[in-house]
Amino acid sequence: MNQFEQTAEPSSTSASIYTMLTALLNFVCATTDWEYGESWIPDQAFNTLELSLAWCSSNQIEIYRAIAWSQFQLCSQAFVLHRNEGLPGRVWASQKTEWITDASAHSETYFLRHQIAQAFSVKAGFGVPILVDSKVLAVVVFFMSTAQPENPVLIQQTQDAIAQFRQLLPFE
Repeated sequence: MNQFEQTAEPSSTSASIYTMLTALLNFVCATTDWEYGESWIPDQAFNTLELSLAWCSSNQIEIYRAIAWSQFQLCSQAFVLHRNEGLPGRVWASQKTEWITDASAHSETYFLRHQIAQAFSVKAGFGVPILVDSKVLAVVVFFMSTAQPENPVLIQQTQDAIAQFRQLLPFE
């Protein structure tokens, strides 16, 4: 049994994708330096992405940060993204990971939630596509409240956790 299987409940192929994504966000935030994670899911026609889930790590942050992450998530729910729009949309279109050193320092043309990021001190971010048969099942995005240059160790930890998640998908 891998570490992710121990976190996922229920941890089996019968678990819904939302249950699995919730467990993935929880697992990654609990085992890395990411404070907040979110999942963006394509609509049925694969035309837009919508925020489906968000998770805040209560282990690593103070209450005021948890409130800020909650507010960031609430504001983010209003966004519906197309390919190449915002970090999740770029990851969706490219099917590749992307790191942002400081989301609050970018313009709205690059990071659509720029003003929200400034208001709630959202800084470093990392987007990862969840691929199944060359299609994006979801885009997961992780953030922290400190700006940080691209961090190969954190990227590898995040990708390792996602690799464990992919092994549990019922259609892999």
